[in-house]
Order: sequence, then structure tokens, then C-alpha cells
Amino acid sequence: MIKNNKNKKVFFLSIFIIPSLLCLGFYYFAIRKPLSKGKTNIFVKLPHYGTASINSSGDSIFYCIPEFLFTNQYNKKVNSESLKDKIFIICVSNYNDDVSNQMAAQLYRVQDKLSYLKKDFKIINVLKNIENDTIQNLFEFAKKVHAEEKIWHVVAGNKQEIFNVFETNNVISNNAKSLTESNEILLIDRNKNIRGHYNGTNLKEVNRLIDEVMVLAAEYGKIKNM
Repeated sequence: MIKNNKNKKVFFLSIFIIPSLLCLGFYYFAIRKPLSKGKTNIFVKLPHYGTASINSSGDSIFYCIPEFLFTNQYNKKVNSESLKDKIFIICVSNYNDDVSNQMAAQLYRVQDKLSYLKKDFKIINVLKNIENDTIQNLFEFAKKVHAEEKIWHVVAGNKQEIFNVFETNNVISNNAKSLTESNEILLIDRNKNIRGHYNGTNLKEVNRLIDEVMVLAAEYGKIKNM
């Protein structure tokens, strides 16, 4: 009888202990595992870039990119309203040259790796130096690089709009090269704050971008189990 009671206690304890150990193991080895070989993990918070200001209460107001209005490959407007509550990356390159093609290849990897975030994440690929038949050229370029309609917007905008987004934010200090000429990709959060910048033609930099989009998505509870 005593032996039976002991067996029952062991059985009931195992019901609670084993699941607890499994949950603890999952937490440490799955949820907290690095997103890359570096130190990045989903509990890291990304910095804010750009010049911050202080409000009357003494709180920091992080820099926001200016309002913009672009037109994409489907002749649809891309602006703050269409990107409301979205995480997005934005970059600018010449139309249809070697560098833009290199960047497009990297953006395709970003699209592929983050396709599960399509409702919450967008790519804004600004092309400049487009001549006639702008929409048709955007569409052909988007088709060539396999841009998915719901994720990757290939857009055109006037020079002033491009300048406003990329040249007035002081993201990179001590950089002699213009951002619009340096293949930079900016990571923008839901509040239109800049949370990262990357060389869009560099494999390691784009890997870091992918990791940090996942970090930012985790902040908003938009992350898959890994």
C-alpha cells in the first residue's frame, strides 16, 4: 500500500516537473538562441538613429523620417498612410545599373527570409534616373528581380523627396559620401524612427539587417518560433 502511494506521488510529480523542464529547455535553447552567429538575440533592443530632440517634459523625441509620396510598379501610392503600423526598409539606387542589380539581389534575399512577415514588413526600393514610361520601367524592373507585390515596392520619386528622406536625418556622421550614393538601406519602425542602417550590397551587412528586422518584429510580437 505504501509502495503504491509512493508510485502515485512520483507519477503526479512527473506530470508537473517534466513539462516544466521541457519549457525551460525550450526557452533557453530555442527562444533565446542567437539569430545569427553574432551576439544578436530577440531580447536586444535596437538603437535609434538621427538627431533626437527634447520635449517640454524632458523626454527624448526620436528623429522621424519626413513624409514622402512615391509611386510603385502598380501605379499605387506609397506613403505614410499605406505604411501605417508597418516595419519597412528603404533604399535608393540608380535605375538598372550594376549596383542597383547587386542591391536587388540582396533585397530578394531579404524578401525570401522575411516573407512570413509580409503583413507587417515592406521593402521600399527607390529608383532614380528613370526616364520615359516610368511605371512600365518600374514594373519591368520589379518583374526582373522577382519583387512580390505585397512586400516589395519598386518606386520612383522626385529628387527633393529622395533628398528629404536620405539626406536630412544625420544617420551617419563623419561620412563624406552622400547617403543617396552610398547604397545604404535604412530600417524604419512603426513610428517612422530609424532603427538601423546597412550597406545594401554587402552580404554580411544584409544578414545583419535580416536579423535586426526580426529583432524589431519581436518587439511588436510579430515573430515566428525559431
